[in-house]
Amino acid sequence: MAEKQLESLDLNLLLSLHWILTERNITAAANKIGVSQPAASRALSRLRDIFDDPLLVRSGNEMAPTRMGERLQPVVAHAVERCRDVLKITDTFDPSTQGGQFRVACVDYVGVLVAAAWADAICPTAPDLELDIINPTLEVSRDLVSGKIDLVILPDLSIMNLPASIDTDQFVRRKILTQRYLCAVRKKHPVAKEKLTLKQFLSLDHVLVTPEGAKVGIVDRMLEDKGKARKIAYRTSSFLLALPIVKKTDCIITAPESLLQLEKENFRISTPPLSVQGFSMFGGWHPNWTHDERHKWVRDRLFSALSASVG
Repeated sequence: MAEKQLESLDLNLLLSLHWILTERNITAAANKIGVSQPAASRALSRLRDIFDDPLLVRSGNEMAPTRMGERLQPVVAHAVERCRDVLKITDTFDPSTQGGQFRVACVDYVGVLVAAAWADAICPTAPDLELDIINPTLEVSRDLVSGKIDLVILPDLSIMNLPASIDTDQFVRRKILTQRYLCAVRKKHPVAKEKLTLKQFLSLDHVLVTPEGAKVGIVDRMLEDKGKARKIAYRTSSFLLALPIVKKTDCIITAPESLLQLEKENFRISTPPLSVQGFSMFGGWHPNWTHDERHKWVRDRLFSALSASVG
């Protein structure tokens, strides 16, 4: 759209476009905007004329954005947030009186760490703030683009398998902590009191946590390079489900140290008999939030508490 057309554009259409592309449902978008469903349909019709593109098309039982719609979504989301900044320009964040929700996307065991850090670092000063912890799935990717998710805590945003149309380079990242991998068996496991050797490691049944649904993990790839393999007896996408499996069986697990520390009293924890490279955990957020007082206050305290909890 040429710049000269901006003054003739009903700017309410930008808000309509934002919610239509975010919700991908006319009725849901109408509820967000506070208008009737026919009014939202008329707004979509006008937007289609303006951009000379359908923007949303029927795909099975749902609506999917066209290529133009995908390109517009992050740009429009940014524009809407900048408009919100105009209304908040005189606002100051007072943690003792202000409430609302703060949404964090992370895998389950990291959610446990986040909840504990929240209780220590946020709740005493900001008792009315609510924490929402959600799984970092493809279904929430639109919320990430629109800024409805405040933080993502992952080793890498690519774990979310986001659509190619979403440019992850636009998000701000900050390193929170570094994790190493350790091994664990139940306290009364037959080998619990022995030094874990590679031969012993390979003789045991293993539990593999694979949130992405992969058949093998980093340990298996390392073993393959050495011409060796292990027996995976259980696979699960949940880190927290893996712990009771290890407690109730003679399996061994190789997992991030902070996961095993959640129930360290139940396990014999040891260093792997092969050198498994650790990883860093990052906090990521949409750049719209970088200078927001509330967001900055929460993330600085939350990151500090998380770093201290596994330091």
